[in-house]
Amino acid sequence: MRTKEKLLLLYPGEFYAGNWGRTLRLKPHMVYIYSYLKQFFDVSVIDLENEFSRPESEDELSIFKQNALKRLSGIDADIVAISCWSSLNYLSTIYFAEKIKENQPDIKIIVGGYHPTFMPQDFEYQNNPFDHVVTGEIQNIFKAIHPEKFREIQTYQLTPDFLSYPYYDNQKTLGIFLGSGCPFNCNYCMEYKTRWSSLSVDEAITFIQELSAKISPQYITIFDACFGLNKKWRKAFLSTLAKAKLDCYFWLETRIDVIDEEDLELMAKLNVKIDFGIDSFSSSMLKIMNKTNKPDAYLKKFLNISAKCSQLGLLHDVYLIFDHPGETQETYAEFKLFFQNFVRPQLEGGYLRVKYQRFSFYPGNYIFNHLKDFEKQFGFKVNLPEWWKQEGNQYLSSRDIVPSIDENGNPFHVPLKETSKMVKRFNQLSKEEKLWENLHTFKSFTSLKSKQPHQA
Repeated sequence: MRTKEKLLLLYPGEFYAGNWGRTLRLKPHMVYIYSYLKQFFDVSVIDLENEFSRPESEDELSIFKQNALKRLSGIDADIVAISCWSSLNYLSTIYFAEKIKENQPDIKIIVGGYHPTFMPQDFEYQNNPFDHVVTGEIQNIFKAIHPEKFREIQTYQLTPDFLSYPYYDNQKTLGIFLGSGCPFNCNYCMEYKTRWSSLSVDEAITFIQELSAKISPQYITIFDACFGLNKKWRKAFLSTLAKAKLDCYFWLETRIDVIDEEDLELMAKLNVKIDFGIDSFSSSMLKIMNKTNKPDAYLKKFLNISAKCSQLGLLHDVYLIFDHPGETQETYAEFKLFFQNFVRPQLEGGYLRVKYQRFSFYPGNYIFNHLKDFEKQFGFKVNLPEWWKQEGNQYLSSRDIVPSIDENGNPFHVPLKETSKMVKRFNQLSKEEKLWENLHTFKSFTSLKSKQPHQA
């Protein structure tokens, strides 16, 4: 009987990300990939970020590389599958793939992830070390190496095996997928699946109950691109989950124009933190972002939904993006007016926190693919159009853009110091600061609950 091929699943870390992005020890995508591939291969896993931490200086990067190369020396594998999850992983992926191929030229090296899906040409340079570039879903690895084993499957249909994953250490924060896809096509978004689909309600509930029984998580983070898009599914899921009376918190992300007050009343029977990607308080910017074609109604609903969340004691964040292509003095004035005239007087002192970030230029989204149009319409300019290939602070490099040029030829940037003062003052008056901090940073803690679920 032929033994399984040996496959090393490698997460290469990030050379220049610093503290940018989440640093969950149990990275959901890695657990799902591992759980799927171990059916077909003898799988081992090396997560260099987990083992040696993210480097935050040149000295730390040098030590990281030394330790990582020592760890990878003499690996026993037929195949190395590298997770280039995002553009932040590009330089580390190239570096370690080249080193592995140099030392062990007979090993097949495969790369997959969001960046290879959008930019496969970045891995096809002369004398590159990659035998295959895998785009799209996990199962597409078999199109490259074993076509006879290929079958269509959605990531959320897999059962993640947290307990046998090499970096599981009794963690009480788990990341899962119940569905995938988002049909809204926001211009800045990297989601390539436009059709929403999910587990059935019964399958989703059974999945969560089994996790609860095996691991007793304190915090389950649902990483769906747009949670609960289907109204019937959403209400049935929330209602059934509430009846299960599980002793944990849930985190989910969805759109303000998907959720209604009945949903919130169901969520109030659970312990839930909600993230709403509002993205702007400017009606003009919402249109430019292709967030909604009814921005005034969209913002009005945000006010109503947020007020209801606070009434029910539901922690919720709204996320804003500034310096998106097309941002001008006029759009910033719209933001300030809405914030000062509506958000503060109606929502201050509740369970809402406002979070914001500057726009990052990522490859693969609508803006990237229509760059000339945004340059022509707004004077938008990207100063480092391939920042992921360059050394240095990639957090700043990805944001080195000019959102717009006014009629006098002057570039505009949102004054973030002014914005920060406004937002900080608002958030300081919000409730449940300690609980929110733990939930927001995905920390494990002895006692998550500082309140009992509200009974709607």
